[in-house]
Amino acid sequence: MTSEFYAALCTTNYIVRSSTKYGVKSEEFDWTVYHAIAWNRATTIPALREYTGGDEATVEASVERLVSYLLIERHGEEYRALSIEESILKCHLRAGPGIHLEVEDGVIKIPDFARKGDNNS
Repeated sequence: MTSEFYAALCTTNYIVRSSTKYGVKSEEFDWTVYHAIAWNRATTIPALREYTGGDEATVEASVERLVSYLLIERHGEEYRALSIEESILKCHLRAGPGIHLEVEDGVIKIPDFARKGDNNS
């Protein structure tokens, strides 16, 4: 199925349980938003609104979910899809106790507090 098909789904009015006001499940709408970002069709909130046909609140909620799932990340006003490796590394960094590393703009860094020996993060 093409992204245009998913975008068309967002504007139909059929009823689905736990759906957005556009009649599609949140997961389906997230999938559309993710592919718009991954395929560089739309990388800002206004562009995603236009591409998906969703309103600002729905698009922002979808983007927030995708960020929390470690599928995309924000750089200024734009969003980009994470590679599989980046997603796995960020997952380990988020869940792993005692790991003092950060990923910023694709660069693995040691935070200042870890360099100074201060573990009160």
